[in-house]
Amino acid sequence: MTCSLGARSEAGTLLYTRGALLAPSAPLAGQRRALVEGEPSGGARRHRALVEGEPLPGTPYAVVRLLGQGGMGEVYEVEHLELGRRFAVKLLHRCHAGRLDLSARMRAEARSIARLRHRSLPEVFDLGATEGGRPYFAMELLEGRDLRAELARLGVVAVPTALGLVLQALSALSLAHAAGIVHRDLKLENLFLCDDGTLKVLDFGVAKLLHDGASLTAPDAVVGTPRTMSPEQCAAQPIDPRADIYAMGLVLYELVAGRGPFDELRGQRDALRLAHCEREPPPPSRLAPQPISAALERLILRAIAKAPEHRFQTAADMEAAVRRLYVGARSSAAPASRRALELTPTASDVPAAGSSADADGEARVDAPAPRRPSPAPPSRGRAVAARLARRPRARSRRRARPAPRAARAASRIAALGVCALALASAALALALAQRWLPGSDHPAPAPPSARAAAQVRSAVR
Repeated sequence: MTCSLGARSEAGTLLYTRGALLAPSAPLAGQRRALVEGEPSGGARRHRALVEGEPLPGTPYAVVRLLGQGGMGEVYEVEHLELGRRFAVKLLHRCHAGRLDLSARMRAEARSIARLRHRSLPEVFDLGATEGGRPYFAMELLEGRDLRAELARLGVVAVPTALGLVLQALSALSLAHAAGIVHRDLKLENLFLCDDGTLKVLDFGVAKLLHDGASLTAPDAVVGTPRTMSPEQCAAQPIDPRADIYAMGLVLYELVAGRGPFDELRGQRDALRLAHCEREPPPPSRLAPQPISAALERLILRAIAKAPEHRFQTAADMEAAVRRLYVGARSSAAPASRRALELTPTASDVPAAGSSADADGEARVDAPAPRRPSPAPPSRGRAVAARLARRPRARSRRRARPAPRAARAASRIAALGVCALALASAALALALAQRWLPGSDHPAPAPPSARAAAQVRSAVR
């Protein structure tokens, strides 16, 4: 929105009534272009952004630079003139200075964030108004980039990283929902990744306060961004924290798939509304350039179910489901170490190692890491060892294969050689014994009959 209820902001935030979009009129559209692009117009001076060094009238802050502009306000980096410390200040647009409803909304946003203390929520330090009656509040200054810029840089976010980022956002949403605050505009642009890895949930400007008696939103008005609005938001029906669950499911879908389920309809607001209400989203595994496990796909599709009762009922429920997948994804994120275990399995690891490898031998990324059994107590180990010792050894029923013919022939030749050597040794020993018998230096000549018998034996040999 720009300067009237129902106009569309630069980030795509939209307000429209049931059954009809409220487009900004031509003069307001011109003011929006002048505000964004700096074009000269009749109201350019009135709606210009503050420049470096310009003070915020009636405040202790001086402008350092413009950080961003939205439909309702501007965000500046400022420096406290007395403390010398820098903050981020969100300031209502000049064109909204007389809007009591938007002023009340900005103050409600500041108070909502201030009473929530969470690592993934910005800290609010100051709330006030300038001399011209423009409300502002000062927050901690963050260094980093939003997830839209990060996704544009990477193309797609790895599954473990995406799960970790969504976990941080869901943890903050659990606290906000418990305090009766529904964000209503969760998207990649409103999730800020700090340089230290912390994720911050920003821009509660259109948040719904469930415990407030008076609503700051006009009846039958739809608030949100068409790309991430839940079906009940698109139909201007009453919403609850499950609308944020739908948006977080779309955030996770876009991080792991690199695009949203209905991105082909970008810019077509009515078509996007109809798609969120009627069309079934394609499974993220069909669009993602990286492997998406069946469990992760089921989680995403449950979060973006059309009917609120079919989604996770609380942010804490979704957080628990995401955490289980996150632990499994981190344990399987080191394929090199898992493959080393599979190449040298123990007896208990052999079935797991065989089932967790693909046909090409590489470990599956989405398979859980093999779990080694915990060591048994000493007494139990001794009992098991005793039972194994008493167990008879299994005999092999496989018959020995017959030796080849060449091997059998070689064994026969070796046996004959050994026999011949033994006979020769015996003959030599007998001859020596006959020659060197004690009591005679020369043996007596053998009788003729003995010589004849020896000749016969030699002839026989």
